[in-house]
Order: sequence, then C-alpha cells, then structure tokens
Amino acid sequence: MQNALLLYLRLFVSLIILVFASYSAPDIFSLFHQSAEPELVMSFFSMALIFALSFGIFYLSKGTKIPSFVVAIFFGMAAKPLLVPVIEQHTLLSVLVGFGATLILFGGGLETPFQNFKKLLGKITALSFPGLLITAFLFSLSIFFLSPKLGQGLSVTAAILLGAILASTDPAAIIPILKKLRFNNPETKDLIISESAVTDVTGTLLTVVFLSTLASTGLIGSSISSGYQVIFSAASGVFLLKQLAFGTLFGFLGYLLLNALTQFKSSHNKEHEVDSAFFLFIPIMIFTLALALGGSGYLAAFIAGLLFVTSEHLEETERFFNHIIDGFFKPTIFLLLGALVDIPALIEYAPIGIASAALFMFVIRPLSTFVVLSPFLLKQKDKMTWREIAFISCVRETGAIPAVLLVTIASLNISGIEGLLPIGMWIILATLIVEPPITPWIASKLRVAEIIHDTEPESDNDKSYVALGTRGNSYENRLPIVAQFASDHGIPKVTLMLCLEYKYQPKLEQEIHENAFRLFEKINQDLLKAGRSAIEFRFYSSAGFLQENIDYIAKNDPHAVVIFVGRKMLDYRLKEVKKLAVPLRFME
Repeated sequence: MQNALLLYLRLFVSLIILVFASYSAPDIFSLFHQSAEPELVMSFFSMALIFALSFGIFYLSKGTKIPSFVVAIFFGMAAKPLLVPVIEQHTLLSVLVGFGATLILFGGGLETPFQNFKKLLGKITALSFPGLLITAFLFSLSIFFLSPKLGQGLSVTAAILLGAILASTDPAAIIPILKKLRFNNPETKDLIISESAVTDVTGTLLTVVFLSTLASTGLIGSSISSGYQVIFSAASGVFLLKQLAFGTLFGFLGYLLLNALTQFKSSHNKEHEVDSAFFLFIPIMIFTLALALGGSGYLAAFIAGLLFVTSEHLEETERFFNHIIDGFFKPTIFLLLGALVDIPALIEYAPIGIASAALFMFVIRPLSTFVVLSPFLLKQKDKMTWREIAFISCVRETGAIPAVLLVTIASLNISGIEGLLPIGMWIILATLIVEPPITPWIASKLRVAEIIHDTEPESDNDKSYVALGTRGNSYENRLPIVAQFASDHGIPKVTLMLCLEYKYQPKLEQEIHENAFRLFEKINQDLLKAGRSAIEFRFYSSAGFLQENIDYIAKNDPHAVVIFVGRKMLDYRLKEVKKLAVPLRFME
C-alpha cells in the first residue's frame, strides 16, 4: 500500500514540476531567438521534449492504475507552453499525427489474427458498420439536445463530428486489459480485438465523409437527421466507394510487398537493421498512393497488416516496429491532444463533457451493441449468450484514433465547432479512466472470464526435474521423449506444464489433465518393463503465459534441470534464451 502511494506521489510531483518548468518557456525560447533559424531550433526542442516525455510517462505510470495514455494527456496539458512550436505548425502537426495514425492502424491489422477475423466476420461487420453508425447517430443526437440544457449549446456540425470521431473503440487500450482475463469462450476476446481494429477504420471513414461534405458545402446539415442523411446520398456513396476500393486495392498491394520482403529474408539467415526501413516504407507508401487516388490510406494500412502474418524472418523488425509505435507515436498523439486543449475551456465544458461521457459509456454504446448482436442470441451457428454481449458492451474504450481525428480537426481551424475538442477530451479521458479498472470485475460478475492473477509456478520441492512446456495437445508425442531423457540421465521427476493462454476452457483443461495422466501411467509401465525405475510425474496448469512461466522457473527454481519446448517457442528470441539459467531444448 505504501509503495503504491509513493508511485502516485511521484507521478503527481513530476506533473507539478513540469507545470512550473512550462512557466519558463518564454525564457527558454528567447534564447533560441538568437540563432539563425529560431523557429527550426524551437521545433527541434519541442520534438526532443516529446521524446523525453514519452520515456518519462511510461516509467511514471508503470505500477499505477492510471493508463499511460491518460498520463500523456495530462502531461501534454502541463507542457503546452513548451510544445507550442509543434502545435502551431499545422503542417508538422498533420504529418506527425497522420504518420502515427497510419502505423497504429497497420499495427492493429498485424495484431488481428486473420483466421479469427474470417471466422467472426458476421459479428465484426455488425459491430463495425451498423453498430458504429447507430452509436455515432445516437451520441450526436443526445449531445445536441443535452448541451443547451447544461449551458453549452453545440452546433449541428460539432455534434455530428463528435459522434463520428468517438464512435470507434481502441485496440491499444483494450488489449492490455484482456490479457489479464482467461475467457470461457476465446471468441469473445477475438471479437472485441478484431472489432475495435475495424471500427478505427470505419469511424475514420465516417469522419472523412462528413469533413468532405463540410469542405464542399460549408455545412454538414441543418439538423442531426439531415446531417446523417449525407452518408446515404449518391455523392457520398461514390466518395465512400472510392475510399473503400482504392483503400482495399493498395492494402492488398502492401500485403504483396510484405510477402516479398518475407521471401527475400527467407534466403538470408540474419535480420539486418535496414529491414525495418522497408517494413516502415510499406504502410506509409500505400497510405500515400491510396490517398493520392482518393482512397482511404488508413484502410490500406489496416488491410495490409491484417492479411500479413509475420514470420520468424522478421521478428526483430516487428519488435522494432512495436517499439516505435508504443514508445513514440502513441504517447506523442496523446501528448499533442493534451497540448491542444485549452484548460479553461475544459473546465467550462466539464458539465456537458462529464454528462455526455456517462451517457456514452453506460447507455449509448451498450444499447447499440445489444441492438446489432441480439440476432446472434437466436442463431444455432455462431450463437452468443446475453452475458457475452453484456460484457462486449462494457469494453468500449475510446483512444488513439479518435484522438488522432480530434487533433487533425483541431488543426484545420474549422469555424462553428466550438466545444468539439474539450468535450471529445472528456469522453476519451472518461473511457480510459473508468472502464479499464472495472472490466475484470464485470467479466468475473458476468462469468464470461476469470481474472488471471500473478501466480507463480510451484517449486518441485527438493527433487531435480525436467519440465515440458505445452500450449495444448503437442505434449502427447513429446512426453515419452522427455521421460526417456530423464530416465537416461537419472532425473527422478518430470513436470508437464500446461499454459492454454487464449485457448483456455475448463473442459479442455480437464481433458488434457486426464489424458496426460493416462499417458504418464503408460510411460511408467514401459520403463518398468525395460527394467528402469518409474518416474514421478506432475501435472501443472498455469493461468499465465507459457513464456512467462518458463522465465520464472529458469530464474527462480534451482531444481529445474532442463525445460523442453516446441520449436514455436523460438519466438522467445535467442538473446533472451541465452540469459536463462536453465537450458531450453527445442522439439519438433
């Protein structure tokens, strides 16, 4: 408890220090005016500060219950005077945000297993198209009528844009929470992740349609209903078709280029740093080409990532890519979002912001989820339970892409959208602060998942043993080989460590448990017939991930002699394997 308080105190003190440091911004920038190119120097200073803040935010939020995205927003607000050279250069701001959004959506595609995506396509489509549209429309309608009653009347344009921007969910915010849960039906988790990745694209498309109408006519509509009718017009239909067609086309081109990179790397035994350059080139280039021809660059980036499966030839490249996204672009977007917010405006719009956030989280999103998924309650195939739908309706965080859209629109200086940024900020903050802590509790109460506690594998007392790690039924062919190894080397004990991870189901765990002990008995019978001593067997089923359990045993259990794993565990990375105190043996 005391350590937790110290973490929060450290975070608060750091924020206060940054606030006071920001007061010195005029003095700092006055020094730069003496240089030959003061604007360039100040921009470099602000960009360097963003790098430093991204680093600090990660370590300051680590161990607290506050998501790093939320911390980044508050640090962006505190550092606003120091970030002015970036946020006032609209071209630089647009490039940073657009670059980040493209790579984030590309990463969202990479994180979405295509096989799972195909299997759940009907449910994903229901949530990502009619579901998103219903959410956007209901929110626009609600906030338009609610805002005057709370003293802050919004224009039709601002209400419609807010609905479109905030309707999507964020896989970056959702995935870390779901990793702490073990689902009875793994498809529930797959659906949430896949749908959140797709709604990022559909939400962006809906926003782009409204922005294009605003650019051509100067007005989206005179009422919320007439505004949403824009998307059903012939002109919007052609615009959307073009966005989808070229986005899909160049997304497939990106997939072909990624496959070409994989084929090229398969003839080389080693990854090189320059591979990352081509890996990053692909989503940025297909985004540019799709955009140039009137297509959706964001859709192209997402589809390329969705279709591609990273091979072992690009493991270090993918790791570098994830570091770039998680370490720089995501915190940068939220820092910039915080820096763009006018704090007095945030306070001024607090009543409507907080009220609309509560309505959004607890009424509109659950309602739209139940409306579009209720037909699956009656289906024989792909049937869902009301508990699963209820849980999905509660996991609806809004994050990176809505933040990108807010930053983008704020940089366009569109007239008549007063209140859009502070209200959008309130809703993003609310969904990121309120929903992550209560999600595990809701999952447990609805009995759709168990909370994975930070348990540690038990030590095997004082006996040396050999361990076999498995994620499923692969142990059946491997266990006799492991037992033979133990017998040959005089090791008295073998432990089968089962980590079902995302595939966890109580019935499957029980089946493997029973089958394993039958196999244990047969192995011992064979050993006794051969005149050897029987081996003591132990079955251990872990709620955690196989790699984490292997790491714990190797570092903390002195009785483990060797750990056998399948070749797929080569994603453990060779550098990490070398650090383990216990050797790993890879099996076919």
